Amino acid sequence: MASALVARLRGPALLSLLDQGAVSGFGFLAGIAAARLIDMEAFGRFALVLIVAGFAQGLHNALVTAPLMTLAGSVRDPARYAAAVSAGALVLAAGLALGVAGALALYFHARGEAIPVDLVTAAGALTLAQNLQLTARRLLFAYEGGGRALVMDLARAVAFPLGVAGLWAAGIPLDAPRLVEILALTAFLTTLPALLARAADPGRRRLAIAARRHWQMARWLLPVVLVTFGQEQLVWILAGAALGDEALGGLRAAQYLVGIVLLMLAATENVVPTGAGRAYETGGEPALRAYLLGVTRRLGLPVAILLGLVAVPADLWLRLVFGAPYAPFAPCLRWLALGVVFIFLRDMAAQIFRARRRTDVIFRAFAVSFAVSLALIQPLIGRYGAAGAAAVVAIAHGASLLALVVALGRGALPRAETSERC
Repeated sequence: MASALVARLRGPALLSLLDQGAVSGFGFLAGIAAARLIDMEAFGRFALVLIVAGFAQGLHNALVTAPLMTLAGSVRDPARYAAAVSAGALVLAAGLALGVAGALALYFHARGEAIPVDLVTAAGALTLAQNLQLTARRLLFAYEGGGRALVMDLARAVAFPLGVAGLWAAGIPLDAPRLVEILALTAFLTTLPALLARAADPGRRRLAIAARRHWQMARWLLPVVLVTFGQEQLVWILAGAALGDEALGGLRAAQYLVGIVLLMLAATENVVPTGAGRAYETGGEPALRAYLLGVTRRLGLPVAILLGLVAVPADLWLRLVFGAPYAPFAPCLRWLALGVVFIFLRDMAAQIFRARRRTDVIFRAFAVSFAVSLALIQPLIGRYGAAGAAAVVAIAHGASLLALVVALGRGALPRAETSERC
């Protein structure tokens, strides 16, 4: 039974990998371009915007797109469900955009600096655009095979360098706000056609039902985002505040290089939750475990090889890709590579609890890592600087993995939940 499910998902899995390659490859190349086109301090500000916008995207994912990918295969009326998700996503994305702009304004004010209105505004626009694009991508993969999602993301990947070239040709100086603005504009232009195609009134009842079903999962996934913010993004922000924007830029550069591997893991989010949910519904615990063990075996070796290729000659890669000023951050890259190992194994374990609708277990695991992170931030950053910040992140990921393994060993049982179908 599990092998049949794997065979059915082989096509979508390939499209998912290609699409995530386009998305993460674009992010990787855009980050390199930013580091090369602007100085290290400006790159640190650019990285700060991406970190805060990424946190907002995590909230959006917990409330909208993560539940979507688990529930999509079980709804009775996919068209109405997709319309409900699109409507809810638009409202939420707009609110998060305002929140990001306000948070950045407060951050610069707290540092005693003039608020960079252009950067703050661009950050809000980027948050809105990327959350809408994430929703469109997940909907397309859930119901249309992913081909249109791949076209959408490739179009953005092509549009960004064209936008940068256009500014250069017009003689407009490139800085962090301009780059963020181009990221936002290209996301809007490539996403709107996909969302407008689903512009329909889902009806209040269906919208309410969809919201309740999403909340059954999101009520624990949302706190997970909050505690993961404390174990990673907060570490970067505090490192930047304590060590300067240059240190934040160096840490971000190291994170970009391990992102080559993270793209493989992110690609599984388009397919594995849905596959795990179907396996659990049709074959129970045996089918679920067989499906996830198969995914882990297929991905484990490529992940290990890529991490070794990136981490061993870390200083060489940083110097070649980003420039000589970034080479001293090689220890950060090695710590982050170790963290990716923990992330991979933790994500596979978490899929078991997601399929069981036991996201509370996932939250508790991340709460453990949050506590570990808070305990280590000040001493490790104070003593080891940027390398200490990277070590905090890796150790925190390891703590959440250990907590999930312990929960599995204790045999956490699924809890019966009743839900309405859309």
